[in-house]
Amino acid sequence: MFERKKHGQAFVKGKNLIIDNDYMILADGYSLKKVFIDGRTAEDIGTVELSLYSQLSKYPLTRRIFRAEITSLYRLADNACLVVAKKGIFKKDVSEDFRKVWNLFRGSKPLNLCILPNGHIYFGEYFQNREKKAVQVYGSHDNGETWQIVYTFEKGTINHIHGLFYDTYTDRIWFLTGDREEECLIGYTEDEFKTTTIVFRGGQEYRACQLFFYPSFICYATDSQYMQNEIKYFDRMTLEIKTLARIQGPAVKGGQSGNISFLSTTVEPSDVNLDKDAHIWISKDGMYWEDVYSATKDCRPPIFQFGTFEFPQYLEPITDRLYFSGRALKGHDGKSTFIKI
Repeated sequence: MFERKKHGQAFVKGKNLIIDNDYMILADGYSLKKVFIDGRTAEDIGTVELSLYSQLSKYPLTRRIFRAEITSLYRLADNACLVVAKKGIFKKDVSEDFRKVWNLFRGSKPLNLCILPNGHIYFGEYFQNREKKAVQVYGSHDNGETWQIVYTFEKGTINHIHGLFYDTYTDRIWFLTGDREEECLIGYTEDEFKTTTIVFRGGQEYRACQLFFYPSFICYATDSQYMQNEIKYFDRMTLEIKTLARIQGPAVKGGQSGNISFLSTTVEPSDVNLDKDAHIWISKDGMYWEDVYSATKDCRPPIFQFGTFEFPQYLEPITDRLYFSGRALKGHDGKSTFIKI
């Protein structure tokens, strides 16, 4: 299904949300389809019906300016799936259409869902929060059917939650928050938010959106428009932090499959981060990171979204291909492709 261009790069229309052994799931607007990697005909999965945003998502410029898109898809143990889209979380059981199971009251979407081996699901609120209101963590213990507040960051403590991440080595859920001084936290819970432990708190050096887990250390990349961004790691025992690489911009998007970790930089207006290209960095051991791919921000102003690459969820370990989609990048916007690794 990939269309090969003259310069050799292969693209398919849509955002890549899930990769399995022989297929991928793509979002084209608010419609989802299964595309077989060997080139067989695609299968329609269904459409998330939101009268306004479904229409806006059909056209690239309105999709971008209104953020009318499906941002992520998660496969559950019973083969149902959850979709995060503008203003809601939607669920599709095997024999049903998509239906909204949670209406987002504040912000357009959480940055991720965290699914535990026991099936419990969590997300943190992500909204502007100029008034420094309390920020909630929500949880579901019934496969996303119902959601309840499980933890509250008190008023004035943080701006919003950048992500929740399950650590397979310790069974902890780690949380990341931002954005300004003393609002940037890296911490964890060992009992699904009955109690929490803050490991790091302070300036932009702790402002992050992704964590990458290894037996003796944890990696993260900074997400700041105020400083030179870096990939760092901290030792699990000593908590000593070291810098592994300097990167070209804030790192918001990323993922991990086994020992292979990957992230992308964002082209965001800044007095410090001046690179006009989004870059993909990859590591096969968490220690050595390599800049493997880049594309230039398109001509649209920032209101039409910052330029970056986004990554699918991997249902099986990465073999020799890294798949990704482009946003607000020349030749890549609204398209998916891959590189050999």
